[in-house]
Amino acid sequence: MTQQLAATPATGALRVVRQWPSGDARAWTIGAVAEAERNGMIDAIVASGSAVRDVERSDDLDLVLVYRHRRPGLPRPPIEVDLRQYERGEVARKLEAGHDYLSWTVRHGRALFERGGWWSRLREDWNDRLPPPSAAEARERAGKAERRRGEMLAAGDRDAAADLEIAMLTHLARAALGEAGVFPLSRPELADQLRGIGERALAERLTEALADRPR
Repeated sequence: MTQQLAATPATGALRVVRQWPSGDARAWTIGAVAEAERNGMIDAIVASGSAVRDVERSDDLDLVLVYRHRRPGLPRPPIEVDLRQYERGEVARKLEAGHDYLSWTVRHGRALFERGGWWSRLREDWNDRLPPPSAAEARERAGKAERRRGEMLAAGDRDAAADLEIAMLTHLARAALGEAGVFPLSRPELADQLRGIGERALAERLTEALADRPR
């Protein structure tokens, strides 16, 4: 069982999470925010992805934690929480280089905690000058997912193959949107964005793959 962090009543900011993938994910995040309030080396915890968007379903919660000097020793999050931690000094460098995950978080993420308005200032500085995601990198990731999917099908693992098909189509969608100059939204919103740029066939493939995934 995932070790839990001690929670405090100061959890009002968590209302920005519209859908919790599980009770464990919510409890762990409440504890992480409480730890951030106590730990002066944590500058921000920001939620992103479909969990903070107005979509029908969210399978996981994407979190970015920004710290100074030493990475905090948080308990391991539950499987539904994708936690990525960055030292404060590297955030601007990664954004300058077009880091997809951080760029998406700056543009669409919602702060659960920030110390002294640090994340708000970062977002104000960067939101209007973020480079679009790299279509070439997205197509490369799509190719890797496709090859891995073939391996899983050969091994008879159809569930893993289905997950990899979704990953492949997601990367292809992001590539197509990037080439059209459109900043991708969360995965459940990609199909509508694709239809908006005339990529109807890819939109239908992604919609079908998402509808067929196991609950």
